[in-house]
Amino acid sequence: MKRLKVFGLLFLFLWLGTACKPQEVLYYEGTYEGIGEGHHGPIRVQIQTTPYEIKKILIVEEYEMPELAKIVYEKIPERVIKANHTDVDVVAGATYTSYGLLDAIEDGLSKAKVKK
Repeated sequence: MKRLKVFGLLFLFLWLGTACKPQEVLYYEGTYEGIGEGHHGPIRVQIQTTPYEIKKILIVEEYEMPELAKIVYEKIPERVIKANHTDVDVVAGATYTSYGLLDAIEDGLSKAKVKK
């Protein structure tokens, strides 16, 4: 019984030691602009970052078809913010607009990323 408690405490300390490591700084804090090419023209975004995450993505300028663009502009920024990177699924049926938006976001993030 005593051995079990000792192993349990040892496991707890090891687990806490790995879970409490400092977060890696990914971005410079600030607001950055990016441009990508959509299906019908350029897509310009504004991205707000903290050192550890993407906080906000605003579509500033775009020329896409409203019916398709609406769902892309709702889904893609939400997915990118949640994942904290641009490797996310595109919206089916709006591939060019999705990739144009992702390119714009990547362009903005390339200015915000901390170089290692």
